[in-house]
Amino acid sequence: IINSEDVKFDLNYTQFPINKPKLSNTYSIFNQENDYTSSFGYKSLRQGLGYKINFAQNEKLIFGSGLSFEKVKGFNAKNDSSPAITDNIGKFENINFNFLIKYDSLNNFFNPSNGVLNQLSVNFSPEELSDNSYIKFTLKNKNYFSLSDSKDFIFFINNYGYAESLKSKLKTINTYSLGGNSFKGFDYKGIGPLDSSGIYLGGNEFFTSTLGYGSSFIFDDKDNVNIKLFLTTGSIWNSDYVTNNDIDLRSSLGISLDFITAIGPISFSYSSPLEKNNEDKTREFSFTIGSSF
Repeated sequence: IINSEDVKFDLNYTQFPINKPKLSNTYSIFNQENDYTSSFGYKSLRQGLGYKINFAQNEKLIFGSGLSFEKVKGFNAKNDSSPAITDNIGKFENINFNFLIKYDSLNNFFNPSNGVLNQLSVNFSPEELSDNSYIKFTLKNKNYFSLSDSKDFIFFINNYGYAESLKSKLKTINTYSLGGNSFKGFDYKGIGPLDSSGIYLGGNEFFTSTLGYGSSFIFDDKDNVNIKLFLTTGSIWNSDYVTNNDIDLRSSLGISLDFITAIGPISFSYSSPLEKNNEDKTREFSFTIGSSF
């Protein structure tokens, strides 16, 4: 799936101190122009710089924290009748704090077949220092179980996010979206509430759960194709711009082929929605560079 909304450059420099090999320092400068006209109904320019530090307690456990300053400009509103659009139009300055804790025992970065990954990330933009103040918690959980005497495996993947504005309404630029790689069978930002003019609102909360079975496509020692069957369910809800915030479940059933290449996995997926809303946008076929899950 190609995301046509994002045009950007990010310059990152990571330093590993010789006398402290468990630490890493990353310095970044970013300039991102996002065309949200077809979804959120406006364009956004984000510029700034940041710093983060990571500490690896051991090979599996990592702690991280960071700080960034950004200038955000919302412009080119699709219409001036939707508060979800007009709340994002203007110039804003924000200071963001980021925190991360990750435990990773997966046996392969791109195509794991055994192990666990648990990750908690927190984004915090204080009211005293930011025009768009909010707090955001995102949880990721991946579980892979190898089957004995075979290359087959079962996987169970869960994601949950919660965000809240510290001033009034959480602006759509800071909400979660669902669809595309985050929920196969649906288009990018294809799941979630819309306002009366068709503007995508995203949500302050979401979850997805995927249960699947993976195997090698060719049964010899030179396998370079993996096949996965999967069932995904989830929802996105709790937008500050709608009154009905019930959890409305969606689900999809699919299959993917991951081709292992020198540049990493190339994945083709077909997924068909089982449960959906009339307003949802579906996409059965998808293509990604990187593992399907």
